[in-house]
Amino acid sequence: MAEQVVRVDPAAPVGVLTERRAELVSGANLARWAGDLGLGALLRLGRGEDQTGGRTRESILATALEALLGAIYLEAGVPAVHRVIAALARW
Repeated sequence: MAEQVVRVDPAAPVGVLTERRAELVSGANLARWAGDLGLGALLRLGRGEDQTGGRTRESILATALEALLGAIYLEAGVPAVHRVIAALARW
C-alpha cells in the first residue's frame, strides 16, 4: 500500500503519505472494499457466526479481503495486486 500511495502522489510529504496509507489499510476501509466486492456472501461461516451477522462484521470482511489479496499475490504476483488495489481505491 505504501508503494501505491507514493505512486499516486510522489511529491507529498512523508506525513501525508503515512496518513493516507494508514487510512487505506484501516479495518473499516478494507471491510468497505470487501463489501463492494460482495465477499460477505462468499464466506464459509459457522452457523452461529452466520446467524449473528458475521457476513457483515468489519473484522471478518477486512480479514477476508486481506486473504484474497494474499491469494492474488501468490497466484499472479505484485503487479496483479497493484491493479486490484488501484481499482478498489479508484485511483
